Amino acid sequence: MNSYDSITILHRFAQRRRYFDPSKREDLEEFKFFKEKFKWKDGCPFFLEWPFSDVVTMCDSKYADFMLRQLKGK
Repeated sequence: MNSYDSITILHRFAQRRRYFDPSKREDLEEFKFFKEKFKWKDGCPFFLEWPFSDVVTMCDSKYADFMLRQLKGK
């Protein structure tokens, strides 16, 4: 029998996740690492948001939308 609580372990892992924000350098560096190495540094750091079916597509889309908004302002 395990002497640890699996719910607690899952809860701690979920607490490390955050919403992908393309305006944050830290999030872009995480995503760049994934695009170059095809793996996350220490597990996927981002929540999957609706309506996306996977995190990579979500990050691509949110980054593209962010960059296009930057062009509108000029």
